[in-house]
Amino acid sequence: MKKSHFIYLHIGYWLILWLKELLFGFPTYNINELTFPTVSSVLTVKLITLIFPLCIFYTNFMLLVPKLVRAKRIFLYILSVLILFLILSPIHQYVYAIILPQKFGWYSYVYLDKLNFWLSFQTLLFENYVYIFFSIAISYVSDYFEAQRKQQELEKEQAVTELAYLKSQINPHFLFNTLNDIYALTYQQAKEAPEAVLKLSALLRYMLRESNDKYAPIEKEIDYIKNVIELYEIGQKGHAYINFELDGVITKQKIAPLILINFVENAFKHGIVNDPLTPIVIRLKINESSLSFSVTNSKNNDYKDSVGGIGLRNVERRLALIYPNQHSLIVNNENDTFTIKLSLTWK
Repeated sequence: MKKSHFIYLHIGYWLILWLKELLFGFPTYNINELTFPTVSSVLTVKLITLIFPLCIFYTNFMLLVPKLVRAKRIFLYILSVLILFLILSPIHQYVYAIILPQKFGWYSYVYLDKLNFWLSFQTLLFENYVYIFFSIAISYVSDYFEAQRKQQELEKEQAVTELAYLKSQINPHFLFNTLNDIYALTYQQAKEAPEAVLKLSALLRYMLRESNDKYAPIEKEIDYIKNVIELYEIGQKGHAYINFELDGVITKQKIAPLILINFVENAFKHGIVNDPLTPIVIRLKINESSLSFSVTNSKNNDYKDSVGGIGLRNVERRLALIYPNQHSLIVNNENDTFTIKLSLTWK
C-alpha cells in the first residue's frame, strides 16, 4: 500500500468518526437557557472532543509502539500509557468542566459538579482504551505493508540489475562474432566490407539507444533482425540459406529490445546454414494483441559448444522478468532439427 493511500485512510477514519459524533453525539444543554446551539458551535465542540482520541491514538501509534512495544519493553510501555492518561486527565477535566459548558453551553456529563481529576482519568481511560489496541493493530498492519513495499522495490531493483547483466552477456557475444566476420572481409579486401561496417554501425546504434529502454518499437526490432541476417549472409559470402517470413500489420506495438535475436543467433551458431535443402526458417507473425515467433534449423551435430545453452537460458530469464504470465516458450529438440516457438502478448 502506498504511503499516500495510508494517510488517506487515516484522514477518512477520523472524518467518519467526527461525522458520527455530529449525527449521534447529541449534547446536554442547560434547559434554563432558551438558546439553540448554532451549527458552528456544534462543529467546534465535536472537533475539540476529538482531540483526546487523536492524541492517544497517535502518541501510541507513532511513539510508544515503535519505541517500546517493538523493543519488548512491555512494563515500561504500560507505565508510559498510564502516564499519558494521567497527563491528559487535567486537560480533560478543564475542557469538559469549564471550556465546553461556559463557552458553548455544552454539558456532556450529568455529574459535572463531581468531575475531578480521578473521575476524568477513569472517564478518559474508559472512553479511549480502544484506541490503544486499535493503534497497536494499525501499527503492525502499516509495518507489514511497508515491508511489502520495500520487498517489491528490492525485487524491482534486482530485476533491473539482472536484466542489465543479461544484456551485457548478449551484446558482446554478437559483437565479437560480427567483428570477426568484418575482419575477414577486410583482410580479403572484399567489396562487402564497407556495407558490413555500415550495418554493424546501425546495429550498435540500436543497441546503445533502444536497448536502454524497457520497450522498443517492434518495427525497429524487426529491422535489427534483418540487419543481423544480412550481415551474417555477408560474412558467409552468399552460402547462408535463411528464410525470414513476416506476417501481420505493424502499428505501434512495442517489445523488449534484443529479446528475439538470441533465438536467431542460436540457430546460426548451432544449425546448418549452408544447405539450400534445409534452410533456417524464421517466422514472425504480429497482430494488435500478440506476437508469434519461431525459428527452425537443422542441427549441426559436428559442432559442440563447451559452454552450452547460455544464450537460451538468458533469454528465458529475461522473458520471465519482463513478461511474467504473458509468454509461452516451447523448445523442440529433435534428432535432426531444433525449433523454438515463442508467443507473447503486448503490454
